[in-house]
Amino acid sequence: MDIYTNSPKNTYVTGITKLFVMPTDSGGIPAVAVSKKDSLFINSAYTILIIFIFMIGWNLIIAIIMAFWPTCGDPNRQTVLVALWNSGESMNAMTFMASYCKRVILHMIGDNPAEAPSGLGANGVQSHPGVAVQNTKTGSDDIFPTIESVPPVREEQNGTSEGSAASSAKCGVSDLLWGLLFVFIALAMAVGNVIAGILVPVQLAMGNVAPAAKDAIFYPDLDLYRLADDGGVGSSRLGALFAPSVLRALGSIEAPKVTARKRVKVDVRTEEDGNVLATYNYSVTGVDMGLQSDPKLKLRVKGSCRTNYTMLLNSTDEEDIYTIPNNDPVHVRYDPEMGLPMLHFRWDSRGKGSNTSYSMIITTGGLYSHTPGQDPWYLTKMSRVNATAAYQVVRGRPVLSCWEHNKWHLNGKAVDTSDLDKLHGLKLRSPWIKALKDGFDLPRVVWVGILGGQSALKSASNFAASEYILDAGASTIKSELQRLVLAAWISSRNVLRDTTTYDRNGMQNYAEGPGGSVEDATVQFVLQSGDVVTLSVRILISVPSIFLFLLITQQSLSWAQRHSRLGKKSILPDERGNGVSMLATQLYSGVDQRINSRNWKHTESRIPFVYPSRVGERITETDLDEKLGAA
Repeated sequence: MDIYTNSPKNTYVTGITKLFVMPTDSGGIPAVAVSKKDSLFINSAYTILIIFIFMIGWNLIIAIIMAFWPTCGDPNRQTVLVALWNSGESMNAMTFMASYCKRVILHMIGDNPAEAPSGLGANGVQSHPGVAVQNTKTGSDDIFPTIESVPPVREEQNGTSEGSAASSAKCGVSDLLWGLLFVFIALAMAVGNVIAGILVPVQLAMGNVAPAAKDAIFYPDLDLYRLADDGGVGSSRLGALFAPSVLRALGSIEAPKVTARKRVKVDVRTEEDGNVLATYNYSVTGVDMGLQSDPKLKLRVKGSCRTNYTMLLNSTDEEDIYTIPNNDPVHVRYDPEMGLPMLHFRWDSRGKGSNTSYSMIITTGGLYSHTPGQDPWYLTKMSRVNATAAYQVVRGRPVLSCWEHNKWHLNGKAVDTSDLDKLHGLKLRSPWIKALKDGFDLPRVVWVGILGGQSALKSASNFAASEYILDAGASTIKSELQRLVLAAWISSRNVLRDTTTYDRNGMQNYAEGPGGSVEDATVQFVLQSGDVVTLSVRILISVPSIFLFLLITQQSLSWAQRHSRLGKKSILPDERGNGVSMLATQLYSGVDQRINSRNWKHTESRIPFVYPSRVGERITETDLDEKLGAA
């Protein structure tokens, strides 16, 4: 689970034609972002396309079978073609072919009931369903007429005439293997239709990111507003600019299963001498930052902290005084009635490279608590002053002395933050290289702690403001460090995304190009929002392409099947008649013509037709053909 604030709609770009690269761990994937409402329509349309693809695919398979499967004059195999042609969909075909395989197996084991061969006339001739015939029997159940107008169909093979007896001899292992193959193909198509209908929509929607809108991007020139002679005005403006993003990071980490907890490791243990030793490590990737240009960029961070009592220089009734190497003394004033727990940060400004030393000084000394505490930062004693709270935090709390090491990695190379622009293979543009240099010139934990103010400490969020009383028993160095490191990871992940949320307040935009606006090429990151859905361009293109390819192929093969021999002996003597004779409409018209003696026309079209005669007016067949069109 991840907790984030949806980006405003004016900060990102959506549209089916707005192509961008979605960063992933394996590289960038072409994508487009659409609104959640539009994604529902697109998803439904592609689900329907999947159904059509498998429907056309099945028709193509049938066309291939019809064109190239050798029937060898076997009426049983010709019956299989009729069944497949009229199956409608693969699941029906599978049941038809399973039945066929059962019949073949029964034949092979000798269980052959005596019955007239299906599809043959009394003289062993195959009937054409679309021509006029004359019945040779009087029973109405006889639907296998003798053809008078079409010569008997006989296929010569190996110099022998093949009729029902010869066809029966063909039935065996070969037929069974063909039948099992058709069962497998039909089953694969049926199962594939279901699986594709589930997986393709899932693969189509890849996430909830969209490219940032260039007009929403703002990043200040920190060097311009950090001038030493402006009385601190510039620094105050920068603090007001960056603080809201840090507060959002702090507010998004309290859920017990938040994603950041899986990405950050913090270990805290108490040593034999009573000191607390803490270590932490995490990594932030280009994918986490939403970088389109460098998704494989990675920042690896590891740090260590240890309680230090020797930095407490002096403690009086008014204040505790701490001395930090290479820094001025730190005065922590004592005000238990009005004070709030806070952190003071000091770091070695002379530090170079990837290692930075820093210290955290907490202001909990003298604060009241309803519960006793044993942690070094929240160690309590009995209170004799406050009648409401039974405990008071002991003065002179130890400093947490820390160091942090971080490096940027890409393509097997690693550099310090100050040398990020020298990292081989980095495609990031200069405004964002500067933003990363500015944002990580200090440990991000320090950045969060300073800008977070009173919200940086978990104990402050549980502070009873009306009475200024702590819950010392529930507060520890471990919980405070976890809070800071988790917020540091989220703040690091959002370091570029936050540039679309800053209140410019009249400040100069460093991200603008020479033309006075942010260039299109500068937009190299994506924003996250639950209001958008990211769609894969590959699937958007491939699914319709597969549909069109199969449709064209199936139609071409069907046309060739009706007009060409394709190197295969025909079921019927006429090629066009052979192409349409398997249609259920043709089969019906042939049976109806035999039983009811109706005069069917257009017997080689997909839809045969019976022309009714009018009372008192008889229209000749020639006129009908001219008016309605012959097949």
